[in-house]
Amino acid sequence: MARVVLCGMGAIGAEILKHLLERGHEVTAVIDSDPAKAGKTVAELTGLPLGVRVQQSVQQAQFGGAEAAVYAARSRVEDVALDIGALLSAGLDVVTTSEEMAYPSHAGADEAGRLDALAKEKGVTLVGVGVNPGFIMDWVPSVVASASKNPTRIHVVRSVDVSRRRQQLQMKTGVGLARSKFEKELADGKLGHIGLVESAHLVALSLGEELKDVSQGVFPVMGSEDYVMGVRQFAEGKAGGCQIRLDLEMTTTSADFDVIEVTGDPAIKVRFEKGVFGDSATVAVTVHAVERIAGARPGLITILDLPLSGGWS
Repeated sequence: MARVVLCGMGAIGAEILKHLLERGHEVTAVIDSDPAKAGKTVAELTGLPLGVRVQQSVQQAQFGGAEAAVYAARSRVEDVALDIGALLSAGLDVVTTSEEMAYPSHAGADEAGRLDALAKEKGVTLVGVGVNPGFIMDWVPSVVASASKNPTRIHVVRSVDVSRRRQQLQMKTGVGLARSKFEKELADGKLGHIGLVESAHLVALSLGEELKDVSQGVFPVMGSEDYVMGVRQFAEGKAGGCQIRLDLEMTTTSADFDVIEVTGDPAIKVRFEKGVFGDSATVAVTVHAVERIAGARPGLITILDLPLSGGWS
């Protein structure tokens, strides 16, 4: 089993920590920037049987002989690159849930190149994972499309009932806001799902093509009293002769389902009737990535490059 550092003990981070322990891994250090958590033990904060004290800074932390790290905080490449660089410099494999890190060459090509070079220099691996991006709108469609000759269209629809999700997700989708407030916060980069374009790039990558003619959009879904019930988003582009279209709806009235449809020979349609629950799936994908990353090549990789078996024993 692996010796692991956890960076970020929010709602998802705490569940990742719990599952790491359930799977028999040793958590040697926990880091969280919240001053209210600093110096307290994991047991005091969560009730889990772990006496490790929370440290505040990745740059100054002691990693306790760890082999791998989970970085479960923040979404943007520019916000995580410094911390992840410090983890790589310490010789740790890194699994991160940062959405842009699923395909960092799109949003942060310069930082992606630097992190790739650093990881290769240290002989370690960096990968971005999650449910979306990292699974349902990219990895699964890539696998499905691999069973179709010369696909001409890949269309993925993910529908999420945010009334059943954490308040943080409801806030990110603008639930309860007036349209004017929604549009302002959207312009400020505070609303909407991060990672949809990254998912489209990953699907194109699985076809051996570069995603071109990319377009995307985010739109509010309005209620009868002029308040926002959530968002609809899309990302699309061309990958060689294949049109890729990803549609995401997250509202308080949405049904939970995921659909992947490939036009090709044969045509294939896969439907997850009740959808893939994001929080649980993200925890599972992250911990499984920790268990497999030692079997991956050094450098910055994508979820498509991560082995399905092997790793720590």
